[in-house]
Amino acid sequence: MKRTILSLLTIACITATYAQKSEITNAKNSYAMYEIGLQTKAESAKQLATLETAKAATDKAIANEKTKENPELWAYRGLILSAITATDTVNKANAETAFKSAQEAIAKAKTVDVKGDNKQIIASAENNLSVMMQNKGLAAFNAKNYKEAYMAFKYIATVLPQDSTFNLYTAIAANNAQLYDEAVVYYNKLLVINPSNPMAYRELGRVYMTKLDTTTALKTFEMGSAKHPNDINLIFDALNIYLNRGQAAQKIGNIENAISKDTTNKTLRFVAGIAYSANKQLDKAEAAYLKAIALDANYQEAYYNLGVLYINKGNDFITAANKLPNTKAGQAKYEALKKSFDAQLAKAEPYLEKALELNPKDVTTMNTLKEIYVKLGKLEKASALKKKIAQM
Repeated sequence: MKRTILSLLTIACITATYAQKSEITNAKNSYAMYEIGLQTKAESAKQLATLETAKAATDKAIANEKTKENPELWAYRGLILSAITATDTVNKANAETAFKSAQEAIAKAKTVDVKGDNKQIIASAENNLSVMMQNKGLAAFNAKNYKEAYMAFKYIATVLPQDSTFNLYTAIAANNAQLYDEAVVYYNKLLVINPSNPMAYRELGRVYMTKLDTTTALKTFEMGSAKHPNDINLIFDALNIYLNRGQAAQKIGNIENAISKDTTNKTLRFVAGIAYSANKQLDKAEAAYLKAIALDANYQEAYYNLGVLYINKGNDFITAANKLPNTKAGQAKYEALKKSFDAQLAKAEPYLEKALELNPKDVTTMNTLKEIYVKLGKLEKASALKKKIAQM
């Protein structure tokens, strides 16, 4: 008799354990039905109901002492909840609750799945959440809600730490949200993942510029230039810092070296012209701008800068003239210097006219050219430009 009772008790115990594990099976089966619904394009309300059934099965399994630490349970719970987040587009609160619960389930699954048997399921759950956050981040970014976009992209960058695209998106969103410290973090992460990306050096340097940390900005630009010596933007950004410091000469050697390796690069010639001008090497600056124009006959900025260079040369003559004594000899020298001044303005005129032809709405060029017309006595042309500027 005792033997029979023991057998009955054993059967009862086995039956109870099976019933507990069957809830996990029910959850898996319901999720499988959801996937079939996706393939057959079932209505979202029906898909959501299937997922809610699957979630309810996991609730029951969690409530039971025998299965509450089961790795497969938590992996599937994360997967099911992540699918609810993606499927429930009507009840935003429910979707957000499911998202948070999915995160908790995924974290729990990673803790209890010591053998890694459910690694792929966990990854699928994280991917579902990442897709949701990607859509949320892109929508927020397009709506110019950059802080929300940053938070969404940050989630993906955390889940996928080696993904260069989402580290970049996170950095860009942080920068636009004026979260500059966070932008620095993610641009630096991007450089670790992909040091061959010159844009990351440029943007990181510019964030440091926004933070008024020109020392680190310059270091960043020059690190980038060392890896990407032909990147014009890195050269130009570094040059701007040297120009503001009155140290253009320190960058000229780098620019000349870059030109020697890329002789047909119009932008390098243009940048050289700026550096030479800042370093008072006006003849070299003139030659550099002319070469840039020879390489590209429609290079508006080069035409404008060359025109300004001739104006600056002319100003040197008139500055000297204005310092002369009011004597007969001084007057004679003044007239000679005034002619030299006018000659330089005459040289500037066609280049500025070409610059305006290439960019007819450039008010800066209009104003500069108007002043030249006035100085050269071409008052009709000056008046016409004045009216045009007034109409802008």
